[in-house]
Amino acid sequence: MNGRGMNVFIRSGQTAAATACRGQVMLRCGVVLCGAAGPRVGLLRVAAAWLLALMVAGCGGGSTSETGVGAASRDSQPAAAVDSPVNSGKVADRSAAGGLDASLPQAFAFELMGVDTGVDFQQTSGNSPDKPFPGANGTGCGLIDIDLDGRPDLVFANGAKFPIADGETETPDRIYRNRGGWRFSDVTAEVGLVNWGYSCGIATGDLNSDGFPDFYLTRYGVNQLWLSLGDGTYEEVGEEWGVADQRWGTGAAIFDFNRDGIADLYVCNYGQWDWESSLFCGDREKNVRIYCSPSHVPPQGDVFYRGDGSGAMLDVSEATGIALPERRGQGVLAADLNEDGLIDLYVANDIHPNSLFLNLGQRFQEQGELAGIAFDHLGQSQAGMGVAIGDINGDARPDLLVTNYQNEHNALYTSIGEEAWLETGVQSLPGALPWVGWGVVLADFDFDGGADVFVTNGHTDDNLADLSKEGEYLQPAGVWQKTATGFRLVRCRGEYFAEPHAGRGLAAGDLDGDFDADLVVSHQDGKPAILQNRSVDPPRQQLAVQVQLVGTRGHRDARGGVLTAISEAGMQTWFAAAGGSYASASDSQIVLSPAGDGAFDLRIRWPDGSREEFSGLSRGNRIAIVQAIDEAAGSRLIQLPR
Repeated sequence: MNGRGMNVFIRSGQTAAATACRGQVMLRCGVVLCGAAGPRVGLLRVAAAWLLALMVAGCGGGSTSETGVGAASRDSQPAAAVDSPVNSGKVADRSAAGGLDASLPQAFAFELMGVDTGVDFQQTSGNSPDKPFPGANGTGCGLIDIDLDGRPDLVFANGAKFPIADGETETPDRIYRNRGGWRFSDVTAEVGLVNWGYSCGIATGDLNSDGFPDFYLTRYGVNQLWLSLGDGTYEEVGEEWGVADQRWGTGAAIFDFNRDGIADLYVCNYGQWDWESSLFCGDREKNVRIYCSPSHVPPQGDVFYRGDGSGAMLDVSEATGIALPERRGQGVLAADLNEDGLIDLYVANDIHPNSLFLNLGQRFQEQGELAGIAFDHLGQSQAGMGVAIGDINGDARPDLLVTNYQNEHNALYTSIGEEAWLETGVQSLPGALPWVGWGVVLADFDFDGGADVFVTNGHTDDNLADLSKEGEYLQPAGVWQKTATGFRLVRCRGEYFAEPHAGRGLAAGDLDGDFDADLVVSHQDGKPAILQNRSVDPPRQQLAVQVQLVGTRGHRDARGGVLTAISEAGMQTWFAAAGGSYASASDSQIVLSPAGDGAFDLRIRWPDGSREEFSGLSRGNRIAIVQAIDEAAGSRLIQLPR
């Protein structure tokens, strides 16, 4: 108990949690609600919400072990026999293009931009009949404005073939400069990005507060920090800065955790695996291998670096409380989740409980189970991959979404206040059970005032049919439209959705300057998809606003800030979080689509907890809001060129 109100334990069939509670309320399926004396959230209201969710979702599932390996997790074993096929849910009628039910409604339109864009990147996953484990997880992509021209540029992390040879240069990471008009040019060599080995994920941010965005590459191998020199070129300084970690990095986030104005860095680490000791999983008699379960890859602890302002970062993982427990981290998101002016961390872990690190000022406290966002609604761990944040019900609170493995629904955690969340994904986001979800974006694709969901899917194994196992390697993208009553699974218009894909990374940003969210999707052993959002009519596009927050009393990126637009037609909230998705980085500029068509007011909660409001803003503009150095003074609003 943290003494700040209501906390939620969700453990099906377990009673141990009750011994840690005072004033508990017992519900169905072994759920225990715990509240401190005099909670600010009423027990009856929270209990009613849990009862409703449990009646809709039902009870069931096996218990979760102490290691967090749930019954529905990836479970291929290193043995001669074949595992029994999984019993997955299905999308009813696969006659439609892309493998989706033909009766699903259509919503959204994304145009697949072709070879004339100049993006000729081809991803190498490392997948082979030998099934090297990193090849299952793939690599991510990122949007970063390397030349500060207002147009997001593209970065692609690339893998390598196993075993990896020193000096391998056949599959370098790539950077493409956005020239406008959906034309990109390969500037990898010009920028200085010459490397070898296996890159996994990308995090972006201004690490030295010089106004130019830098990026961090997580790798199976030595992680790299690429620092902008301000002239369009970059220098690799990972060793010099003390962040050249050799553990298997995945997701990462750059933000200021202690409000000293200096960027800090959180890095998810996956597990301990090497080529020489790789296990055989599958059927030895048929000589068919599949990827082993993550349970056969011992976890590695995540790492947290504190910037010291002198061009170095210090490993403060143990001192800040994030070193334990060790879990297979994949997606990480940094945002102020409890509105106390301090940036917290939410980490999606693979068949381990998800982690919530609440920021106490100089250290973190893990509170995932107490908050109700460590497990699914049945109290089981899932195979968490990507993570997203948004306000799905208009209450201005941060809701969280985690993508998961086949036979596991994508988990949707709706905030009910007081550091507690309600997991409702099984009924809120129907149809995802047959898929393996990776990158995820929560964004209002059609400017109707609701945050929609886009998930890129793809199985880990491309040879399941050889063992009569269920699961398609190529899978359709999962897209859910926000409605007045929840979400509905939809089909999208566009060439990309006519075929399934082996998706992994996903990043969002306004690539063409028309104010809506375009998408970049990375695929296993294929070309990326660059998707132009065509879901918004041009007149409606002109009613949006693009905002760049610039911090002064904290770090200049202002990651962790919150924007709320209020108009006569309603209220919408956006979160300027760091990290998110799977091994990918979305654009730092925030596209606001306020309801209605007249002037609107904009409320800002800066990462340090201070608040201010701008009244009567007009639409159709790009603006930068520069935080006032003195809190008593007002922040500056600067018009930017479109």
